[in-house]
Amino acid sequence: MSNKSNTKIAVPLERVKKSIHSSFFTGVYEQPYFNGVWHYHPEFELLLVTEGSGTRLVGDHGEEFKPNDLVLLGGLLPHTWISDSKYLEEDSEEFCKSIYVQFRKDIFGAHFIDIPELKTVRKVLKISERGLKIKGKNKPEIIKILHKVPQLSSFDQLLSLLKILELISTSDYELLASEDYIKQRFYLKSTRVLKVHEYIMESYQRDISVNVCAQMVGMTTSSFCRFFKTETSYTFTKYVNKIRIDFSKKLLSNTNISIKEIGYECGYNSVPYFNRQFKKIEGVPPFTYRKLSRYK
Repeated sequence: MSNKSNTKIAVPLERVKKSIHSSFFTGVYEQPYFNGVWHYHPEFELLLVTEGSGTRLVGDHGEEFKPNDLVLLGGLLPHTWISDSKYLEEDSEEFCKSIYVQFRKDIFGAHFIDIPELKTVRKVLKISERGLKIKGKNKPEIIKILHKVPQLSSFDQLLSLLKILELISTSDYELLASEDYIKQRFYLKSTRVLKVHEYIMESYQRDISVNVCAQMVGMTTSSFCRFFKTETSYTFTKYVNKIRIDFSKKLLSNTNISIKEIGYECGYNSVPYFNRQFKKIEGVPPFTYRKLSRYK
């Protein structure tokens, strides 16, 4: 396999750049393959795949995607699209393409929650925290509108987004991430722990120093370790390993990426060490976990 197969599955906090003339961002992604970066951002995201196929991961949910796959994702919900292997071949002439809109709830104004006419929109945004796969009778109309959005003026883009959200509210949809996943993610009591959490997400493919994290929040290393254990119930090392193993489980269950490559992608420079850490946390080695997960 060529260098194109070195798909990164890191989990950075993506900073969505919006035009100074717009309160949200819309665009068209077109590349030989989806970059496979596992990430999250505060903005909601509406994404339509127009070309390409592979595996879509949203929280703890994974499934195949193909053209006309349409999802609405809430803010801070980790996600990625990983292209099929045929798109990664060096001589491939295939392309992947998507249309997306990223926005914050405050684009609708400070009195958003008080507007009766937007009740259905509020409902859609609330349940999208688990991710929604849009299906049903309104999907063709939503896709038709979404194709036009990137070419519209900022004002018409906002109107189109409201129309799309209203259509989603009366369409069929499937919830993606599990309720348990939503309860467990990101709800950290301390802003200092959240800051460290985001740093780990951005850096876990590399060596992560507890000393750097302690300095980041203005604490001595010993004080930080005690504080971190109190806030999370994990030692710092166990927390980093848990994050790495959690992501490796998604790749094992939902992709055919080799166990060796998954280990490297999740920050382990030694495959035997990755296997030991995985078995220590999950009770079985990665190969067995992958085999069992395929029979669930």
